[in-house]
Amino acid sequence: MTEYHIYGRPFAGSLIAEFLLTAKDCAYTISFPDEAERQTPDFLAKNPTGRIPVLVCPDGHSLFESLAIVHHITERFDGLAPAPASAERDRYLSLITLLATTMYPAYHRQHHTRHYGFEDGFDGIKAKAREMNDTLFDYLEGQLSPNLLGGEICAADFYLYMLTRWEPNKDQMRTGRPKLAAFCEAMRQHPVVEAVLAKQPRRK
Repeated sequence: MTEYHIYGRPFAGSLIAEFLLTAKDCAYTISFPDEAERQTPDFLAKNPTGRIPVLVCPDGHSLFESLAIVHHITERFDGLAPAPASAERDRYLSLITLLATTMYPAYHRQHHTRHYGFEDGFDGIKAKAREMNDTLFDYLEGQLSPNLLGGEICAADFYLYMLTRWEPNKDQMRTGRPKLAAFCEAMRQHPVVEAVLAKQPRRK
């Protein structure tokens, strides 16, 4: 293998790997295994949870979990994260970890609620997840200037934009958060985002 390969789903968590590799003009291929394929021994050897994304590296080793994939790419390509051992790097790490470990799971609880409880508890699970993300969006509104670390776009900005795409009520998400609304509009028009979204296969 001479380039990266992504196992993903259209418009899902694999977007972040596509955004970052595209931002660095790094060649990759991508495939979209269905649920049955993700339960095969071969796929489970790559990710024991049977979930995407999975990134297979040019030397053949693979890694899973979106945060690990982000760290792998940002460590190998300059310009996607602040310099190590700096205050900006610490701020970046706090933000990217917040997005990956708190906001991402909250959206997963909203869209894949069956994994988190019985049907009679679905409404409560979704409500708590929405409350969490509302709290996070209020916090992020105060961080954006116009991006999370100021003027330069970093990996955390691509990650945040990916998550905002999963918001069921985008009008409500933007209401009272003008900086977040402007951020989403600017990111949607970013050449990297436009290129990646244009390549996503449409769901049947």
